[in-house]
Amino acid sequence: MKSEDSPGKRFYPFTILWAVNFFLCLWLAGRTDLPGNLTDILFFVLVLGFGIILTVLMGMEWSVLQPGRRLTLWLVLAGVSWWFASGLLVQNGYPWQVWHTLNTLCLLFVTFTIGFWLSGEIENSGHLVPVCILGTLVDIWSVFQGPSRQVGQKAMEHFESVERAIHAGLETPPPPFVNFLILHWPLPGYNIMGSVIGMGDLVFIALFLGSSRKFGLSLTKNVLLALGGLFLALGAYMMFQRPIPALPFICGLFLAGNFRNLSLSKKEWQLTIGISALILLLGFFRWISGLTGGAAG
Repeated sequence: MKSEDSPGKRFYPFTILWAVNFFLCLWLAGRTDLPGNLTDILFFVLVLGFGIILTVLMGMEWSVLQPGRRLTLWLVLAGVSWWFASGLLVQNGYPWQVWHTLNTLCLLFVTFTIGFWLSGEIENSGHLVPVCILGTLVDIWSVFQGPSRQVGQKAMEHFESVERAIHAGLETPPPPFVNFLILHWPLPGYNIMGSVIGMGDLVFIALFLGSSRKFGLSLTKNVLLALGGLFLALGAYMMFQRPIPALPFICGLFLAGNFRNLSLSKKEWQLTIGISALILLLGFFRWISGLTGGAAG
C-alpha cells in the first residue's frame, strides 16, 4: 500500500467500501432475530474489524483533499451545525437510522477536517513530540477525572439501559446528547448505534496522517501504528469494562515508530517538560481534592 506514491487515488474505493460496510451494519442492526453468538461475530468482524480499518484508510485519503483555511472554517461550521441538529433529532425520537447515520458522518468529517488542518499548522516534525506527550496527559486526566469520564459513564449507562429495554420488549431510550461526542456505529442485532471511537482520537489520527504526508514520514507505517493504538485501546476497554484513554496507545505507538525522525531543540524540550509537569501537578491536586471530598462526604 504505497499511498505516498499515489495520494488520493484510493479515496473513492476506500470511501465506497466504508459506506458499504456501514450500511450493511445498519441493515443488520434491524435484524433483532439474530442469535447472540452471530451478533458477537458480526460485531467483531464488521464493526471492530473492517469498520475501524476502513475509517482510518478513508481518512488517510481524505488528507490530500483539504481546502484552504477559510473554506475549512466554513466546512467545519457547517459540519458542526448538521451534527448538532441531527443529534437533537435523534434525541427527539426521529428515525435514528437516518439521523444518527448523518450524525456519524458529520462527526467523522469534522474531526478529520480539524485534524488535517492542524497538521498544516505544525512547523516541523519535531513539534509532534510535545503534541503527543501533552495530548496523552490531557486525555488521561480527562478520562479518569475530567469531562471524558462523564461522557464515557453516560455512554455505558445508556447502552445498559438499552439492553434492559430490549430484553424487556420495551422502547429503547434516546441517547444523552454527550453520547454524540463519540463516533457511533450500527450494532448488528441490537437496532441501535453503539459507541466506538472518541472524537479526540480521530482528530489525533488525522493529525498524524496529515503530518506524515507533510514531513515525508512513512504513511503506511503510521496507518498501521494508528490502527494498532486503536485496537490496543479497545482491547483494554473490553478487559477492564470501563472507559480507557486511547491517546496513550495511539500517541505512544506513533512516537515509538517515528522518534528517530522527530527532533526538538533544548528550549523546546524544556518547555514541553515544564508544561507536562504543570499538567501532572494539576491532575495530582485534582485527585487529592477528590479523595478529601469523598472522605468528607
